[in-house]
Amino acid sequence: MVLKPKYKLKPGSKKSWKWPLGISKLGSLQKSFKQLTPLQKKLISILTAFTLLLYFLSSVFQMKSSSGKVYPIEHGYYQNEIPASRQYIFPYIEHGGILKEIGIKGLFNLRTELDGETKFVLNPQDKPLSDEEKKKPADQILLVKKSFLDHGKLIYRKENNHPEIVIVTLIDFENYPVETMVNIVQNRVDYAQKHNYGVYVRWVQEFIPMLKYQDTEHNYEFIKPLVMRAAMHAFPKAKHLMFVDQDAIIMKKNLPLEQHILNPKVLETGLLRTTPVVPGSNIKTYKNFQTAGTKIIIPQGSDGVFDLSAFLVSTDLYGKAFLEFLIDPLFMDYAWSSFKSSLGHLLQWHPQLLKRTAIVTNKIIAPTYDPVKGIAAKNKDTPPVLHYTEGDLVISLNGCKLRGSCASDINTFYEQTKK
Repeated sequence: MVLKPKYKLKPGSKKSWKWPLGISKLGSLQKSFKQLTPLQKKLISILTAFTLLLYFLSSVFQMKSSSGKVYPIEHGYYQNEIPASRQYIFPYIEHGGILKEIGIKGLFNLRTELDGETKFVLNPQDKPLSDEEKKKPADQILLVKKSFLDHGKLIYRKENNHPEIVIVTLIDFENYPVETMVNIVQNRVDYAQKHNYGVYVRWVQEFIPMLKYQDTEHNYEFIKPLVMRAAMHAFPKAKHLMFVDQDAIIMKKNLPLEQHILNPKVLETGLLRTTPVVPGSNIKTYKNFQTAGTKIIIPQGSDGVFDLSAFLVSTDLYGKAFLEFLIDPLFMDYAWSSFKSSLGHLLQWHPQLLKRTAIVTNKIIAPTYDPVKGIAAKNKDTPPVLHYTEGDLVISLNGCKLRGSCASDINTFYEQTKK
């Protein structure tokens, strides 16, 4: 670039050129620097380098300190967590009888709100019993209560051989005998051990403080996404979670999920395309749905209503968003007629989730047991049926409460799996 003088000189004029102010000062600085001794020049260079180093280090430490404030340490519902030694996390089932005697009022604190409403609340800062406290003789009731509260703090953080699939179940000590709950949990553990899966079982009563309407009998379904999200936190390296209802038994223990439901070719056989998401809806499942991109698998019954006896969720961005949307208080506390209606609303109005959700016939995941038709073995000559037949992965005992046969049905079919 050629610098032009500020003024043009007339012929014969002796007026000197006027340089811009910055260039004039730069020239004087250069002239002054040349007049310095070698020692002075060296000191100035060292001071300049030291100043730049301090500026760089202060920027790095400032970034670290600010990130620590913005992103606190991740934790679940409890801030104090307990490392689990095994990939099979389930409570002390033998405590079921004592927990029933203690009751919900004895397990949680009851708080009165400003509007006069009373609610059971969870203490996120509750500290688990230490090993020393466990060794000391104490009141049996207190130990059972603390065991109940500490169970939700368990997390599995081992890097090596971390299970990629976790079987999730809720159990109810208020309505099921201890023997039946033992069979439910043992069924999940037997299946998981064969395929190196994880197991995550929680008392349904643990989630009462998280419900607006704190009644497990009528709001049991709303707890399912809560326990699935807790399982996702407890097993951070898992890739898929499969919820199996307590009123269901895994019958075909030798069949891994990778070869069955998670296999796109098998999933295709049960996929419902261009089917209303909920009965009577104009919003339907996608005709060109790609099973390879499935993140969520939800079954429908023959009546077109969701059958949540068993369903699968991935642990990636879409699975996490799906669960956190369902458990957000603004969404969960809305006056839905049922959990199935809230789930239907979510999938109908959020196409990014619907396009990754495989809605399938419940025959492929957990067909319902029909006591009238009984159980028949699969036969090539007989037409396919939607109810449970021998050879299906899971049997759903949906409807056993109306029959009053849940405990006996669970025990009966569990014994069959042992044969």
